[in-house]
Amino acid sequence: MGGGELEAFQDRGDYWLVEWTTRQGENHTSAIAKKDLTVISAGICLDERDRDFDLQSLVGVVEGQGWDD
Repeated sequence: MGGGELEAFQDRGDYWLVEWTTRQGENHTSAIAKKDLTVISAGICLDERDRDFDLQSLVGVVEGQGWDD
């Protein structure tokens, strides 16, 4: 739904390490909390706002759709 494609994931206890690809073919790895699916670490600089996103909204940010301040 967000536009990204899941490549692989690893169970790391309280979170998943998710490898995914944008529509443009860019590879990313992000840590996603199991509890509420929020981003623990986006794998890109989000000015310490990683937890403001879930995996779906992160895909939009990475693909250049931005975020609301």
